[in-house]
Amino acid sequence: MENRRRRRKSVSRVTQISQAIKGRDLATLKDLARTGAGLETTRLRRRAWPLLLNFRSLVDPGTTSLHPDEGQVDLDVPRTGLPKSREIRHTEHAVQRRQEQLRSTVVSVLRMYPWLSYYQGFHELTMPFLCVFGSEKPTQEAMRMVALFFVRDAMSPGLEHVMQQLQLLYVLLKSIAPNVHSLLEELQVPPFFAISWVLTWFAHDVDDFASICRIYDFLIVSPPMQVVYVAAALVKHSEREVLAMERDFAMVHTGLTKLPQQTKEWDSVLEDSWYLKSEYPETKLQQMGCMLARKSAVNTFAATWTRLDPARPLPFTALVATKANHPLAEATPTVKNATSTAQWPLVIATMASATMIMYAYLLAQT
Repeated sequence: MENRRRRRKSVSRVTQISQAIKGRDLATLKDLARTGAGLETTRLRRRAWPLLLNFRSLVDPGTTSLHPDEGQVDLDVPRTGLPKSREIRHTEHAVQRRQEQLRSTVVSVLRMYPWLSYYQGFHELTMPFLCVFGSEKPTQEAMRMVALFFVRDAMSPGLEHVMQQLQLLYVLLKSIAPNVHSLLEELQVPPFFAISWVLTWFAHDVDDFASICRIYDFLIVSPPMQVVYVAAALVKHSEREVLAMERDFAMVHTGLTKLPQQTKEWDSVLEDSWYLKSEYPETKLQQMGCMLARKSAVNTFAATWTRLDPARPLPFTALVATKANHPLAEATPTVKNATSTAQWPLVIATMASATMIMYAYLLAQT
């Protein structure tokens, strides 16, 4: 009986999603993407995500011949696997075909906007979109929007601005999980454990395709900082497990990196992260911790995303002033009131070089 009720509820939700897509009811569609089980199926996501990501609302800027980061793309793509799902074929031919499409997609975005810098993890962020859409053209459009409006800070010349956002994760933890924050402070664990969560929207850390898609449903209808709130909610959900870890730097760091793999209650984590954002909005959070750059994707999102309209495409430069350089090319990360020993993780996150950050990220991959 209970199973029948669940099936009826799911069918009803699928009908709601289909009707919202057909009627282009974006308010309802965003609400369905954000709550409950999200958009339910790959077929529905294939129809809904273009609406939610404002496809065809930017003027095509044309392409350059080569991007200087293509060599790194060529190194990363061959070691990119496919998510686990019965929907996805994992034959050698199927994997190779997806990898070819992945390279083409990533390179096309970089060539359209040569001032974007590729980061290791962007290819992993791209793969689930490719698995949903099944072809390059819609995936390229999705990744263009994601690159320009959601992960643009990570595609600046260094990752210092991303690390600034991770400082705000510590600010959140101090408020919502003070015992965990005290543990991290005691062991001087910097926020490197969450860098792949933020850079890949958890795609690097979660194998299950359905879970990745559920997370993506939520994040594409949320502001770019939402992934940091999700990270905080995940740590809060796992607070008991974290506090039970051996009080050792390496053990705690490694244990934290494994939290996404162990989590089964993503719906609850995502819902809690939404309430976290309501209680600690981006402006308040920055005042509590560190101020992000004025042209950060976090601070420009509200003013730019609402101006997008497929009926009246705009060049990206009409939304965020930029010439040949990234909008953050000359921005200097700042930390507010972070001089005490107690705030060492925040200071080290800001002072760390891009090389050190990437080294930590690569260590987390092994």
